[in-house]
Amino acid sequence: MKKSVLCFGDSNTWGYDPKDGSRYPSEMRWTGVLQQKLGPGFRVIEEGLNGRTTTINEMERPMRSAADILPVLIESHRPLDFIVLMLGTNDLKTHFERTPENIADDLSDLCAIVCGHQMLVQAPPKLILVAPTGPDDSSRQLPEWFQKTHEKWRELLDLLPGVAQKYGAEFLATQEVMKMQFQDGLHWSVEQHQDFAAALMSLLKTAES
Repeated sequence: MKKSVLCFGDSNTWGYDPKDGSRYPSEMRWTGVLQQKLGPGFRVIEEGLNGRTTTINEMERPMRSAADILPVLIESHRPLDFIVLMLGTNDLKTHFERTPENIADDLSDLCAIVCGHQMLVQAPPKLILVAPTGPDDSSRQLPEWFQKTHEKWRELLDLLPGVAQKYGAEFLATQEVMKMQFQDGLHWSVEQHQDFAAALMSLLKTAES
């Protein structure tokens, strides 16, 4: 039986192309690259959404809260062998007024959803918590609602290993496997998708053994 990997994230999981706002082809997105690298013994399930947050919905962009949809997706896609959780970038938006501790607590709540889901009790998946990439302050295209949030992102990174440890999850520090420079200040290049997929594949293989 194929091993299933649910990849749950925001626009960088969806495959947003910073050049023109379109979507990268499936084979260029990190999820597609990961599928190619893992081979036919795995099924990579892509669940990315532009603007997705941990727990917040915006009036003009409803259904962005991961806490609202993650339990449903778990039930829809089960059984699952791995769940890759990468969120937090959109929570940094200045108008949300979230502290690093707030965001880390919300990510902890999402981990608790995975670990406590009644549909996963008999065969719990391995959880992989991924540090989100932060805004690139050097980019002239960085939206105003992300400006001056780089330091908040750095503080969030310090909190996430503890969240992963609390739930017995694997942790992947994205900032250590790719360059933190982005064309539009936020979204990954094709090369960054490839770098991330390679690092995640290595972690999956290690966790599998």
